[in-house]
Amino acid sequence: MSHDFHKSFTLMLSILLTGLLSACQQQSWTLQPQQAPTPIVRTDMVIAAVGDIMMPASIQRAVARNGHNYDILFEKISRDLHADLTFANLETQVDDTSAGSGYPKFNAQSGLLTALRKAGVGVLSVANNHALDAGPAGLVRTLDNIEKAGIIFTGAGRTKADAEQAVSVTTNGVTAAFLAYTYGTNENMPRKKKGMPAVNILRAGSEPDLAAAAVRVRRARTAADLIIVSLHWGEEYATEPTVWQRRVAGELIEAGADVILGHHPHVLQPIESYTAQDGRQGLIAFSLGNFVSSQNFGIANRNRADARALRGDGIILTIFTRKERGRTSITRAEYLPVWTVREQAGKTTVFRPVSIAREIARIESARTRGLEEENMLALLRYRNAFIVERLSGKKGGHAASSRQASPR
Repeated sequence: MSHDFHKSFTLMLSILLTGLLSACQQQSWTLQPQQAPTPIVRTDMVIAAVGDIMMPASIQRAVARNGHNYDILFEKISRDLHADLTFANLETQVDDTSAGSGYPKFNAQSGLLTALRKAGVGVLSVANNHALDAGPAGLVRTLDNIEKAGIIFTGAGRTKADAEQAVSVTTNGVTAAFLAYTYGTNENMPRKKKGMPAVNILRAGSEPDLAAAAVRVRRARTAADLIIVSLHWGEEYATEPTVWQRRVAGELIEAGADVILGHHPHVLQPIESYTAQDGRQGLIAFSLGNFVSSQNFGIANRNRADARALRGDGIILTIFTRKERGRTSITRAEYLPVWTVREQAGKTTVFRPVSIAREIARIESARTRGLEEENMLALLRYRNAFIVERLSGKKGGHAASSRQASPR
């Protein structure tokens, strides 16, 4: 304990005791012994979050060549998704009635969901611009498949009322509610018909959309300890949030949200803290970057600073919360830098996410290294330093600290 803190604490305690003695002199009351200690109930929830999961044609072909085994995508990263609850943005439809396809209309097979669940993902946002790539019927089949895989979804529903409803999960005595919105969809929903599925929309610059989202956050707040809002927003490949993104994040936290999880830019954007008027500390991750993609194709050590390399950067954001005496708060947040590598996996070569720290440790531990390994090591060290510097808090309020993965 520092001298200044001890001095301030002593002064505060002195003032408190003086006030109590003064009150005792003004009125007669008897101090009663406490029959039993007041219980302090502490419960905790740890939430991990990653960014966009896309299914480009290159990844679809690699998975098909490996017997449609989507597990190969997560073999190196699943051990780092250790949390009570892991969130991701599913930027593809999962409709088994159609073949797998990449951009511009993503569709994967249900094995992707099984692999995600096995890797530890428990909550998926389906509110993004690719939500209707397979049409309304494909969206419903996607929701059915997500449920069959034992994963919870948010941001869309079989009806508009279902889509707007917050989805709650209770772990260790803490109830977290999830809501999700997208700026729009690439394919328009047919004109409203009774019983049609829906996707939650929060268009850029739309005051009515923002007001409606704030109402749903306040409604969710009445029944949950923690509110997490997923937002598919912003400008693709922009490294800074827009003025509108900042306003939306602030207003939703003021309405009751605790965590804002952003995606769509496909590159990392700042992580900041926000203090609401009621004293709550909110956390804003404007963009978590990519998690599964091939958008950094062609990047090697020789061109490691190329702008396209930004699309290979991602993080696993881990948020630690504590519920004490009925109030839940964020105690700390950490991020683990992630990079998309293209490497041999099973019978094929595939793009997949890895922990940068773990890969560096693996390569460094090798008895001998060739030129290819040396180049990969240099690339990973560069990207790791770049991500840490990017999220170091040079702009805005830094809210998360980096963590290293222990090689195992």
